Amino acid sequence: MAAAAFRRAAQGGLRLAEARARRGVTLREISDATKISLRFLEAIEAEEFEKLPGGVFAVSYLKQYAAAIGYPEQDLVEAGRARLGLAGEAAGPMKDERRLRSLLGFPLF
Repeated sequence: MAAAAFRRAAQGGLRLAEARARRGVTLREISDATKISLRFLEAIEAEEFEKLPGGVFAVSYLKQYAAAIGYPEQDLVEAGRARLGLAGEAAGPMKDERRLRSLLGFPLF
């Protein structure tokens, strides 16, 4: 999957705005549905992933955007992770939950 994302990026970008237009949704509609700020959605479409908030928020925004436009989620997430230098990091929630449990000594829920 990562190879496909990198090939697509090398061939002129991921073409996210085109995929969204084919789906017939506006950035405002995606923003209303996901509660992601328009400026972050615009950054995703421009492939300016460094403008997104850090860590799990960036990955979450990429996943939500991909789902909203019917784009392959894994391709977009891998392209974003590669651009942000997050390619080797473990997924956030489980890692964070284990860390909190070890710090607090008891589960949060």
